[in-house]
Amino acid sequence: MPRRVTDGGSSVDPTDRAAVRDHLERFAGADAVTEADDGTLRAEFSGRTHVAVAPDGAVDTGMPLHSFDGTPERLVFDHDSGELRAELDDGGVYVFRRP
Repeated sequence: MPRRVTDGGSSVDPTDRAAVRDHLERFAGADAVTEADDGTLRAEFSGRTHVAVAPDGAVDTGMPLHSFDGTPERLVFDHDSGELRAELDDGGVYVFRRP
């Protein structure tokens, strides 16, 4: 179940398929989200920009000038700000801004 965080975002376990799909559809639009044969959920934006979340929680993003490929502890969707944060166990954070 998503956990509300104080900045207005929703913290989601990246292996919670239903929550990830719900938030990706809200973040990118329902028509932009697809599911691959292996269960990976992928949100496509303009050009080569995307966010993909595998069933094991691994995240892959494509964005001009930077990308992320790893397995975060949690995803934090801040729909109001158009940001998705991948928060790592070591305190590191990757921020994906909706184009």
